[in-house]
Amino acid sequence: MKLSYFRSGRSILALSLLLFACGYQLKANSFQDSLKGGPIPPEIENPECLGINKEVAHATLMPYANLKEALNANRHASSYAKSLNGNWKFNWVDWPQKRPVDFYKPGYDVSSWKDISVPSNWQVQGYGTPIYSNYNYTFKSDFPHVMGEPPKQFTAYKERNPVGSYRRDFELPVQWHGNRIFMTFDGVDAGFFLFVNGQKVGYSVNSRNAAEFDITKYVKSGKNVVAAEVYQYTSGSYLEDQDMWRLSGIFRNVTLWAAPKQHIRDFFIKTDLDENYRDARLNLNTKIRNYNDKSVSGQKLKALLYDGGQLITSAEKLLQVIKGNGELKTDLSFSVKDPIKWTAETPKLYTLVVQVISGGKIIETISSRMGFRKIEIKGRSFLVNGKAIKLKGVNRHEHWPEVGHAITEAQMRRDLEVIKQGNCNHVRTCHYSDDPRWYELCDEYGIYLVAEANLECHGNMDKFNEEPRIKAAIIDRNVANVENFKNHPSVIIWSLGNECGSGGSNFRAALNVIKSIDSTRPTHYEGFGIGEKNPADIDSRMYSSPQSVEESAKDEHLKKPYYLCEYAHAMFNSMGSIGDYNDLFDRYPALLGGAVWEYQDQGLWNRRNPEHPILAFGGGFGDFPNDHYFIHKGVVASDRSPKPHYPEMRHAYQWISIKSSGADSFNIRNRYQFTNLDQFSGAWSISENGKEILKGKIEKLKVSPGEEMNVRIPYNITPKPGAEYFIRISFVLDQNQIWAAKGYEIAAQQLELPVYRTELIAKRILNPLILTQEGNTVKIKGTGFNLVYNKQKGTFTSINTHGVETLSGEGGPKLHLWRAPHQIDDMWANKGWEKAGIKNLKWQAYQTDIAQVSATEIHIATVLKGEGKNGFIADHQVTYTIKGDGTILADNKVSFSDPNLALARIGVRMFLNSSFQNLQYFGRGPMENYSDRKRGSDISLYTSTVTKELTPYEKPMEGGNHEDVRWVSLSDGSGSTLQVEGKNNLLQFSSVPYSDEEMDQTEYRIDLPKTKNTVLCISSKTLGVGSNGCGPRPLEPYMLYARPEHFSYEIKFL
Repeated sequence: MKLSYFRSGRSILALSLLLFACGYQLKANSFQDSLKGGPIPPEIENPECLGINKEVAHATLMPYANLKEALNANRHASSYAKSLNGNWKFNWVDWPQKRPVDFYKPGYDVSSWKDISVPSNWQVQGYGTPIYSNYNYTFKSDFPHVMGEPPKQFTAYKERNPVGSYRRDFELPVQWHGNRIFMTFDGVDAGFFLFVNGQKVGYSVNSRNAAEFDITKYVKSGKNVVAAEVYQYTSGSYLEDQDMWRLSGIFRNVTLWAAPKQHIRDFFIKTDLDENYRDARLNLNTKIRNYNDKSVSGQKLKALLYDGGQLITSAEKLLQVIKGNGELKTDLSFSVKDPIKWTAETPKLYTLVVQVISGGKIIETISSRMGFRKIEIKGRSFLVNGKAIKLKGVNRHEHWPEVGHAITEAQMRRDLEVIKQGNCNHVRTCHYSDDPRWYELCDEYGIYLVAEANLECHGNMDKFNEEPRIKAAIIDRNVANVENFKNHPSVIIWSLGNECGSGGSNFRAALNVIKSIDSTRPTHYEGFGIGEKNPADIDSRMYSSPQSVEESAKDEHLKKPYYLCEYAHAMFNSMGSIGDYNDLFDRYPALLGGAVWEYQDQGLWNRRNPEHPILAFGGGFGDFPNDHYFIHKGVVASDRSPKPHYPEMRHAYQWISIKSSGADSFNIRNRYQFTNLDQFSGAWSISENGKEILKGKIEKLKVSPGEEMNVRIPYNITPKPGAEYFIRISFVLDQNQIWAAKGYEIAAQQLELPVYRTELIAKRILNPLILTQEGNTVKIKGTGFNLVYNKQKGTFTSINTHGVETLSGEGGPKLHLWRAPHQIDDMWANKGWEKAGIKNLKWQAYQTDIAQVSATEIHIATVLKGEGKNGFIADHQVTYTIKGDGTILADNKVSFSDPNLALARIGVRMFLNSSFQNLQYFGRGPMENYSDRKRGSDISLYTSTVTKELTPYEKPMEGGNHEDVRWVSLSDGSGSTLQVEGKNNLLQFSSVPYSDEEMDQTEYRIDLPKTKNTVLCISSKTLGVGSNGCGPRPLEPYMLYARPEHFSYEIKFL
């Protein structure tokens, strides 16, 4: 095949020639003979063999029997469609040479084989080993070969190239007689041979675009036998090196369907709007195939536009003669007056019905949901229907923990609910074409898609830029992506793939081909870089710092919209500063927006040991090579329950900004692009020390997109001494939406009210204290409490109130400077913690002064030095003031020998009796939050339990932190309560069932030991979480260094 066809843009002809040539090669290699002896089929290691007898890529479509079916537009409910999902007979082998070579023959007995559900991934069904890899190839990398011997520790050393043999029977519907019969596999990983009734039909690679075969000459009336021989690895696997679990098999729908002899093989719906973006022009490009040997004439093409069941307009044209076994390209165009426009905010869909008519008889009817919208780039602004938009979204892999990649429509809908409820208007289909149903649902729910081709060769970065043997595959995958999904209004940008390197001439050739197919949408490939050398329409980067993003926004040499295709890496306990990024998106018109990496944790259940079920990350199945923890990096958990990241993203992405503009005046800014704020209901509430005391409604606001107004909310408060007052303004849906019910909150902001605060002077009853000392032991006895202080340890070893011992284990308080590192975002800091030895500081109390300054007050002043490694020293001066009412005021001054060492926290840790489980606090909540991830966490009064406070990351690590805390109390359920309150400073706290040491050394949370303590950490400052798994460390305002700090807190017993 001559690649010059691609250079000239004649992609369909080139692909046809490629498939034709591949077929000749197959004959030369004697396909049947090769299988009889069980050798490796040469096609699986031929990168230029993209398929055998596959139909050329086209728009997702289905013929319908009548107008009612067409208006319903449910492809799988068509009378001309028959699902082949369900149970297939299945055999699995670990090497191709072991496969049952004759299994496709109808006479071969498969009755003893087990059943496997289609669609599914065979590893999820218990066959072979799931492997998680970010970018390492899981077989021996020796392009184009996949059967080489890898190192012995590789899973592929023993499972060299597993083969799944699938077989089932099906009945051909009688009413389909005389039609062309097709079989479509929406997704098979990685490559497969297809047989029908014992005859070889063809071969396919490209696991994530439809593989379609014309099987008319292979089927017969009544019972038929279909067989698929699926290979885990092919040369195409070099282009499918995505950051995900490597799972195999028939994982999407398999559909048998019928089309008439004159069939609309492909169609392309294009819409344009006039200069006022009011009236529309619909342009329909069709390709009509004549499967008869003889030419046909006198046929008509008719297009009918419906709004629901109401016909809006129609048009038709007489077709030219369609030659026998030929194909006719024909266009149809008509005007539509002022249709409702499609946007992600207003996803209005019409139905276009297309028919071929001959002599008054309808030969074929197809249909498609469609939307009227226009995409433009003007300067550095990206416009939809004439208005500059912002993309605020997520990267989404097709993965659920129970099913792997074989996701259902119900799961897709759940994803869209969660994504839309998170104020996202955008999804990037990382890094492949999704299930065809996903695009239909995105049209319906309202999502702007960056539709990415099934291309990533991360493990061979830049190797394929100029490789001639893989050029056709790079082009083919992009062509399939565009052809399959070109009719979806949700698709606004074509992405050529991900992390293949700088692209070279191969990707530029692919770019030219897809532009020749579709000139209505901009293009994207991050590998091209930014600036004048970028041939795509969008400048794109990933994981740039906010500073770098702002510099690009201001750079006058850049001329294109700037898009962060990946940012705010959300691995485990991370995703810091998403608010800072979105401040920039909103401030600079040149910034199109970005997609968080990534939407969900990609955990995969491993229940192969029923007594030890784990939501596995890399290595959890004994797989190698693997990238370990790196697969858990979602805004939501694998089961789509919200992680603490989710409310932060929802707040950063909310489309209504609320700020104070005076004592009782508030500025409301509408950041929507197409929605007036009169579509929402507003409300406000005022809290006093975390408890709601006033509330009211806001009259409907008529604020146009991009506009703002000041709203006055009069309130009358008589301030109480020591009280804080906050107002919370919120907006909710006024009507039910497909993705959320009426009343769902879409925006909120808490603001501190400028109410004059007077100090609360509490009345205290101070009873006498009794002080005794014996060696290093100091005992203090008061009314209802007893304290024991160890001068050698420099802390309390017993706090007993009303006969209940509060402390446990190591007691405390004791200076605590590190945390069980957030994997892997904290590993840069963890190196410093290890080097300085702060995880195991050797403490020595150099001086302790005890003084009873009055009958009701005792002072304990201790100077401690903690020695680490490599000369690191922490100096801690603490003075405890114990008063007759049982309060302990702790005044802390700390300093360090290395002011440039990053610390996790500066604070103290106490080990409490594990019976102290009930928690109440006045601070930010209810989920954990940190200095760079707290905008979505209101200051309020919260109740919780110690067990619930530890965020259930599958790999245990520090969590449960709360910022801007006024006080926190813990009780044991029997009346004993300990309360810690900040004195002249806000605190941060966490109260969890495990120590950092226990969490750090535990691989899976199921393996955490039995709870022995309630571990309470009280901090003056904490390190932000950042997003250094991929991206920046915590930004400078959220860094914490080993520099002098002074903080105080008071312990009370209630």
